[in-house]
Amino acid sequence: MTDYQMLRPDAATKDEGGFVRTLQGQTGTGFQKDTHVHKDWYAKTQSFEEGIEVLEKGVAEREDLMVPRSQITPAVNLAGDFVMQLADGREFKPTQHAVNQFGVATFTSTFYLNSLMENPTKHNGQERFQRDEQDADTLVAVCENALRRVEADKNFRLRTYQDGTLRAFLTEKYAPIDNRWYLEQLQDILPGGRLSHWRGDADTIFGNVLLPDTIIDYGQDDDSDYGGMLSIGNCEIGKRRISQMPSIFRSICMNGCIWGQTKGKSISKVHRGTIDLDGLAKQIRHNIEAQLPLLPDGIERFLGIKIHTCDDVPMKNLIGAVCSDKRLGKKESIEVLTQWIQHERTDRSLFGIVNAVTRAGQTFDNTGWVKFDELGGSLLDMTENRWDAIKKRADTYDEKEVVAIFGTDFE
Repeated sequence: MTDYQMLRPDAATKDEGGFVRTLQGQTGTGFQKDTHVHKDWYAKTQSFEEGIEVLEKGVAEREDLMVPRSQITPAVNLAGDFVMQLADGREFKPTQHAVNQFGVATFTSTFYLNSLMENPTKHNGQERFQRDEQDADTLVAVCENALRRVEADKNFRLRTYQDGTLRAFLTEKYAPIDNRWYLEQLQDILPGGRLSHWRGDADTIFGNVLLPDTIIDYGQDDDSDYGGMLSIGNCEIGKRRISQMPSIFRSICMNGCIWGQTKGKSISKVHRGTIDLDGLAKQIRHNIEAQLPLLPDGIERFLGIKIHTCDDVPMKNLIGAVCSDKRLGKKESIEVLTQWIQHERTDRSLFGIVNAVTRAGQTFDNTGWVKFDELGGSLLDMTENRWDAIKKRADTYDEKEVVAIFGTDFE
């Protein structure tokens, strides 16, 4: 059964519990109470309360320490673990991410540090050799020397867990913005928002906030309704900045399309220096309030690209030409083609390609996901002349050129 079949009944029974109520006052047996969206849609999302509850579980177990360089000593403990020992007797075992941050902060090769901590592996996953005591001693010596070159009174922010894990090794300039605080701001502004495609862990949040009240049936000869969302992200350990980008999504699959590059304004703030949280909260609210009126126009533009069709060029060539135009790698290009074949193959238009692109993004990591959603947004602005040029280029491709784009003879 497809996502569409699970989320939305046949059009003939739409007024008896379809995806959205299209008429004011319309009733249906399957709708979530006090909303105009179907209960099955809610089952694929989660509330702010549920998201915040997950984050709260680890809050009490975390502690931030501001420690001078002179009070940090790299060592190998009795269990054989590489740790950072503090002057007060506590010790913390760094994650690989924290080790990398140590390398950056002390101008030390992260590749070399990791080679001393982990058993190097071959391409097939087999270990090249086993680390030994000399590797451990070398790691300690390298880290000691790295710290020696740092001013003795320079402070580092160590973000730790009570179980002895060092989750982040940051400079004193790092400015924390807690994930829970961010979700609470969004909840206050958008109490009916639903979290979708939620990724990350206790340290990182990344996903979409779908806005149920914006979902509209646009009356298209289509299998989906459309609505607005925010693509958001934040990290408490220095992996990414706090971000918020306006987007639109198809309810059939909840994959998004970030159009912020052309219409909406995004928020992106680095965790550095002094951050006025009250001012940031006002900026977040103002940004959201400014985006909501743009949603109908964004959706109309999204649907408008259906006019860019292609019936006389092989879709493999056309998708290859789009991927080449956007400078995607072989792995990325194959994923776009795969998603079109699996989900959009009856749609031979730019609309189908955009949906294949945003679906492809969901198969990659967080950075890749945003990249593909932004790519989908950029395709919304493609002019008729540009589309014709891409079609002409695709029509000239021979099999070797197609294989060069995808890296394989994809049939």
